Amino acid sequence: MAKRAAIVRLLYYPGDMLVRREAEALRSLGLDVDVFCLRRDEPAEAMVNGIHVHRLPIRRKKRGAARNLFEYFAFFLLVAIRLTAAHVRRPFSVIQVNSMPDFLVFATLVPRLLGAKVTLLLYEPMPELWETRFGQSLPVRVLKRIEQWSLRYAHAAFTVTQQLKDKFVSRGADPDKITVVLNVPDARLFGPAPSQSPSRNGNGFTLICHGAIEERYGHDTMLQAIAALRASIPGLRLRLTGDGGYLDEFLARVKAMGLEDQVHYLGFVPLDQLVDELGRADAGIVAQLASSYSNLVHTGKMYDYLAFGKPVIASRLQSVHAYFGEDSLGFFTPGDADDLARVILELYQCPDKRRALVENSQKLYDQYRWERQKEIYLSVYRALLSSRSRSWRTQARPN
Repeated sequence: MAKRAAIVRLLYYPGDMLVRREAEALRSLGLDVDVFCLRRDEPAEAMVNGIHVHRLPIRRKKRGAARNLFEYFAFFLLVAIRLTAAHVRRPFSVIQVNSMPDFLVFATLVPRLLGAKVTLLLYEPMPELWETRFGQSLPVRVLKRIEQWSLRYAHAAFTVTQQLKDKFVSRGADPDKITVVLNVPDARLFGPAPSQSPSRNGNGFTLICHGAIEERYGHDTMLQAIAALRASIPGLRLRLTGDGGYLDEFLARVKAMGLEDQVHYLGFVPLDQLVDELGRADAGIVAQLASSYSNLVHTGKMYDYLAFGKPVIASRLQSVHAYFGEDSLGFFTPGDADDLARVILELYQCPDKRRALVENSQKLYDQYRWERQKEIYLSVYRALLSSRSRSWRTQARPN
């Protein structure tokens, strides 16, 4: 009988492309994989491409600190019960818990005591994110302690940039326990490439931004840049998908600024429609504001644009600049709408500049793509699952 693995994530499956790449990677090792996640209107139990999905009756609403805490604790309790029951019926060899919240890793306590190996994947630094969103000092100090307890509890951990790993280590984490795996998608999961081509004939210019709609992601900066450029770029369009706590304010600002003809909000779209939108776009925008949080992470959307061979317009943040040079992304000063407008106009007017950015970014993306990250990721699991798991730290070398 095959060994068994579980992944826990307080989001939706298979919509979460990062978790999907991880689940299918573990399946490629010959493991039976179960995913425990949230539920919208899908069946509570399902098989998705060989992955057994258990959807728990909680929906993500992203409406303030109190709602976040309710979702965190409710999901923690439900998933702890479900994991324990599933483990008793047929034990898991490994359980991966994906943040946030970091303390979700302790939902594995009973399976861990009964022999399961536990890994923790930290997509984001929860203390810095809380500080950026809510600015409260006491919860931030508590979250730093929880982060370190979580890292010590896990047998192994992953994070998404060297800068974020260094931050965890500076607070006391064991560097040998943490492996960096970048936020790149498994491009195969997007399906066939779309047939549409972007509008590069001077009759329009389409920008895309997908994912969470939150104030920290610079949506106001994008609106101000679009407003400044609508007279300079005929057919300028910004198309957005996703949801988030800033959605209502964002849509109100679009209307107040008279940008309905230029800014098109598409809502939540299925993967095949998102693929079409990415295929038609001339460039993707990642407009995060500068903060203690944003300077440590990479957004998944940036790598989605690279996977589709699109030029990327991005805030000049420390973690991004460490992996991509000035000649590979269209960098602008975070929060500076005039500078963002300058970069958009330059890319619109200079097809050669667009091509150069794509050529240079693709050289780097070839080094970062999922096929390479997958080997780094799976090396940790091969060591944990081997009979020599006591020496896994020397076998799974962080990048």
